[in-house]
Amino acid sequence: MKQQLKDELEEYLRLFVLDGLQVRNDDEGQQIIAEINQAFKEAQIGKRVGRAAFREFDLEKIKRIAEEHRQRVAGIYKAYFDRHTCLYAAGPSWDPDNPQPPLIYNDIVDKFYDEAAGGWISKEKPPGAAILIFIKSENKKTEQKEDNDEHTGERKEV
Repeated sequence: MKQQLKDELEEYLRLFVLDGLQVRNDDEGQQIIAEINQAFKEAQIGKRVGRAAFREFDLEKIKRIAEEHRQRVAGIYKAYFDRHTCLYAAGPSWDPDNPQPPLIYNDIVDKFYDEAAGGWISKEKPPGAAILIFIKSENKKTEQKEDNDEHTGERKEV
């Protein structure tokens, strides 16, 4: 029974801490996963939760530890997410009669930021090719990705 409780507690922690986070299956995504796992080890989350569950029988303490770790993971993830947020400049951006500003887009979640909605929303991409303009905060270099009609392509530094 103790093993079952331990397994269920680990599953709860994993689902709670990682809920809603999406990571690409590439080198950068693997690095983020490694950073999250390292933060778990460094904070001794398993040991602390185990003590709270099996020695102190304190569910509220388990919740506090999980929330604390979720905040730490959110900070790690935010930097990764922000690196994938860009300006999405498509056909309407270059309409000579009525130019539209580029949209804010994130290529991990494949969503656009909508200020009126107060968050990231799914919406149809503008027709035609698009240029995605990424900003690298470390050295302020700009990256661009030109997309074809299917909105695929590779990042390249310019």
